[in-house]
Parts: sequence; C-alpha cells; structure tokens
Amino acid sequence: MAKAIFVTGTGTDVGKTYVTGLLLKKMNEMGKKAAYYKAAMSGNERDSEGNLIPGDAVSVKETSGIGQPLAEMCPYIYENAYSPHLASRIEGGPVEMDVVRAGYDEVCRKYDYVVMEGSGGILCPIRCDDVKIQLEDIVRAFELPSVIVADAGLGTINAVVLTVEYMRAKHLPSAALFSIISIRET
Repeated sequence: MAKAIFVTGTGTDVGKTYVTGLLLKKMNEMGKKAAYYKAAMSGNERDSEGNLIPGDAVSVKETSGIGQPLAEMCPYIYENAYSPHLASRIEGGPVEMDVVRAGYDEVCRKYDYVVMEGSGGILCPIRCDDVKIQLEDIVRAFELPSVIVADAGLGTINAVVLTVEYMRAKHLPSAALFSIISIRET
C-alpha cells in the first residue's frame, strides 16, 4: 500500500493545488512513483467535444511532471464551481464513498506515494442528501495525515487556528502547514 498524505486548506483558492503539484514534483524528481487523487472536483471547463476536463488534475500534472493518466485522478468531476454537494445536486452524480475508496485503493496499488487533495476547506460538504459526507470523513476513512495550506493575508492567523483546532477536536492529524504569499501588481 502506498504512503499517502492529504492536502487541505483554510478555504478555496488558497494554493492547495499548487502545493500538491510541488509535493508531487519533488517526489517525481527524486525518482519516486507518485500519484495524485481527489475525491471530487468542481468548477471545471469542457473541451471542444463537451467533456469535462479536471482542471486541478491538469494543473498538478503540468506542475509535477507526473505521467499518471487523468482518468485515474478523480472519480467525480463537476462543471459548476460550487462545493461538490451542491454541484452534484444540480448536475447529478452525487459522491459515493465506495467509488472514492475504490479509486483511491487502485491508485495506492499502482503507486508508492499518493498526494490526495481536498475540495475547499476541511469542512467542505461533499454530499448532503440522504447520505452525509464531509471532507473530514474522507480524511478519517483513509487515515491520512494532512498538510494545511493557507494564503498569507488578512485573517490568515484566524483561519489557520480555526482549521487546526477543528482538526484536533476531530482527531484528524496534521503534518505540516504551508502559507502561500500572493504577490499582486499594484
């Protein structure tokens, strides 16, 4: 079974995909057989044939240089840029934990290292209908230590402390903290 880590964040657009790509790039450069996995990905565009393109997975492949096929990176891809629970309510195809588990297990069998990226922050709802799945349920089910990514800006300390304390209260191990500094042209 592969060694794996989970990349979560204090929210959306804080740099999770970027950090995930850099972690996999380093593993790839070290000659490790490493892979990417994400349970559900929303906010994706369509190609000229109407197929959804998993944008985060494409970005990670480009950053990291891994040769992993896109088809095995994410079982649930949604067009609408909402949390997966809402995107699936609009588009259909709600997340099934057994499908996520099967894909994850398959990736773990093929690769020595897996970096799994979360959707949004640790409290992101993945499914909220007759079945309730929060992002933390995935972390717990797969027993993954987490890297927490935060942007560096106003409110970051509060967001990081709230995320870390929530994860501690829920007995979700965190392994590291990354802060992404955005450089904006003025």
